[in-house]
Amino acid sequence: MKKISLYLLLTILLFNVQESSGQMKVGSEGIFIQKETVFFTEGLMLVPADNWAMSNLTISRDYSTVIWPKYNSILRKYRFSSPVEFQGELSINYMNTELNGNEPEKLTLAYSKATSNKYQDFLLMKESVADPNLRFVGQFLTSPLTIADLTAVTPEVTPDIYKELEINNMITPNGDGVNDTWLVKNIHLYNNNEVKIYDRDGRLVFSMIGYDNSWDGKHNGNPLPEDTYYYILTFDSGKLVKKGFITIVKEQ
Repeated sequence: MKKISLYLLLTILLFNVQESSGQMKVGSEGIFIQKETVFFTEGLMLVPADNWAMSNLTISRDYSTVIWPKYNSILRKYRFSSPVEFQGELSINYMNTELNGNEPEKLTLAYSKATSNKYQDFLLMKESVADPNLRFVGQFLTSPLTIADLTAVTPEVTPDIYKELEINNMITPNGDGVNDTWLVKNIHLYNNNEVKIYDRDGRLVFSMIGYDNSWDGKHNGNPLPEDTYYYILTFDSGKLVKKGFITIVKEQ
């Protein structure tokens, strides 16, 4: 079965929104977006975790770059006319011609809290997820974040001493003995780890220190619905953080 990515799921939601009523409203007071509704503009996708209103706000895209001492951003930047507070899912779609020397599989979102072209004012979102095939980089924000400018960069690369790890992105908990639990190959080599798994509303549905490949897609003993979930794996007190998405598929 092919990998089900967050972006594909959100694309499906985007088409469904067009047939829904009351999820998105545009009026003289601005735009109102109901929680979990996909808002897409100029290659920027926003899915608010709570009802979200944009008043007297514009979002502009330009092809400028932010220059760091050792690496530069992609040739795509979004600027909000005034800083906004956002919580939920956000992602940037880019063209290959906009990579500007960045490694697509290692892209990380970067934002500033106030309008700026100076790298000193930008912070990296350290839990971003990149998909070089679909050409997007995104992140699920579990708490509100103030954003004025948004772009993406490749952080400085450090040697991967955890290269033996292989993380599965799907579980099918149907009791057939195959993919019934979430498997992280060779995680037993790194006992000093912690895992946290969230649903798309940002609720913590599973956590464990010293993960042992035992999570079977349940929360408090109850099976979770078929959906995509977000995981954060932390090793050695923060020396390495791996993040991504897990899809629960309930095959018939």
